[in-house]
Amino acid sequence: MAGIGIIGLGRVGRCLLRVLASRGLLGQVRAIAELNPGGRDNRVLTENLAYLLAADSTYGPFPGQVESAGVSLVVDGQAIPVHYNPHPQQVDWAGAGARVVVEASGDPQATAEARGLLSQGVAKVLFTRSAATADATLIRGLNLDSYDPEAHRLVSCSTCTANALAPVLSVLHRAYRVRRGAILTVHPALSGDTLLDAPAREFAAGRSALGMRAVTSQVARTVGQVLPELAGRLTAMSIRVPTAVVNALVADLVLNSPPPDKAEVVALLQQAVDGPLSGVAALERGILGRPRAAADFKGDPRSALIEINWLALSG
Repeated sequence: MAGIGIIGLGRVGRCLLRVLASRGLLGQVRAIAELNPGGRDNRVLTENLAYLLAADSTYGPFPGQVESAGVSLVVDGQAIPVHYNPHPQQVDWAGAGARVVVEASGDPQATAEARGLLSQGVAKVLFTRSAATADATLIRGLNLDSYDPEAHRLVSCSTCTANALAPVLSVLHRAYRVRRGAILTVHPALSGDTLLDAPAREFAAGRSALGMRAVTSQVARTVGQVLPELAGRLTAMSIRVPTAVVNALVADLVLNSPPPDKAEVVALLQQAVDGPLSGVAALERGILGRPRAAADFKGDPRSALIEINWLALSG
């Protein structure tokens, strides 16, 4: 297993550390890069990062011991140095023993600069978001078999909504040919959201996270990247809501060859989740035949849960 470096210890970076710890791979993490835009004492900021990792408002306590020592996180006795640098490509990742660097900052500028890491001894850069500069965009249950270890050194795993939608949409498209679709995502608050109104690149996104805001969704574009035959056929928007985790996604599809009834669609999807989408998607039937709430799926490892209580055909 190659050494791992992580850029950004926010929502995604902290969850990644938890997953690595649960799989016994925490010892592979060689270094972390973070920003310090407020100019705080790096030791105090490192202690702050340890605090956020140890006690998570969404996922609860870290299942292990978390401390800080100087500018290192100490997780289950292992010290992981934290480098504070506005340009993560300047960190000596290779010297730290990191052959694979995970770009989890969500910063578009950091994504654009990531290719420079390849000339410094880093073998792979993995993006936890959509990245136009990536050599490949790979999604579980859809196109992982297209991975070329030699050619694909910058790899994107796309977006959360694309990981949910694309594999399921691919199954429906093969069976019924999607002519067009309108996608609505209901998305939890992000780190850039604020409780009080504040300026933002997309004006509506700067309104208080305590209310619902309609903002642009990238899911139509990101699904078009991995399903080129559907590029330009989808439109999308997103409603940002004041919840911590778990997206909802509504897909309204027009099909060239509509199925005769709901039972056929359920059977098709069941065959998919029992086969190629096993571990990626599942049919959700609720409790006692009634739909469950988003909070019930916190921490679920699958990309998509297809709520068949709300599956409906019209013509």
